[in-house]
Amino acid sequence: MGISCMTRNTYSIISLNLLLILIITPSSSSFTPTDIVTKETLNKLCTHTTLYNRRFCVKWLTAGNRTTSINIHGLMDLAAEKAQAFGQENQELMNLFARISGNDKQFKNACVECVNGYGVAIKELEATQEFLRNSSFQQAFNAASKAVDYAYVCKDQFEGPSNEPTLVLNRSVKFISMCHIVRNFIRFFN
Repeated sequence: MGISCMTRNTYSIISLNLLLILIITPSSSSFTPTDIVTKETLNKLCTHTTLYNRRFCVKWLTAGNRTTSINIHGLMDLAAEKAQAFGQENQELMNLFARISGNDKQFKNACVECVNGYGVAIKELEATQEFLRNSSFQQAFNAASKAVDYAYVCKDQFEGPSNEPTLVLNRSVKFISMCHIVRNFIRFFN
């Protein structure tokens, strides 16, 4: 005894509908921009940031206690704002080092390149924030990716020189980490 054509087609339609429901319905671990940030959400988001320490991510974003009163969309904007502010501090520091570098042309040139790289990264973070305000996640991701690229400029300038201040390398690596976090958060909605 065989299964009728009608029964087989019904099973196929039911299977197709179940597959569509599974594809369309987000999993319980997915995020939406309107989700309110909790400690658990922040830990999950920070766990998904590639290359960088989850503890740094959580500590950096919870400083100031603004994190738990916003949604994820606001968190992305906050992260971009905080990265931008830190980048501006680094840029000012490198401007100072360039002015006081004396006769060390190699160090002065490296500082000037840092200032320029930070300047572009800061502008890209500003663009990231503007795109986030408009919920243009693809454009925000592209701008954040450019910020990451330019954040590396300063670190790359000091590959090897013996006169590199430790402070410069540490702050440069921290800024790179911040830019990566911004980009990786946006990636969830890209």
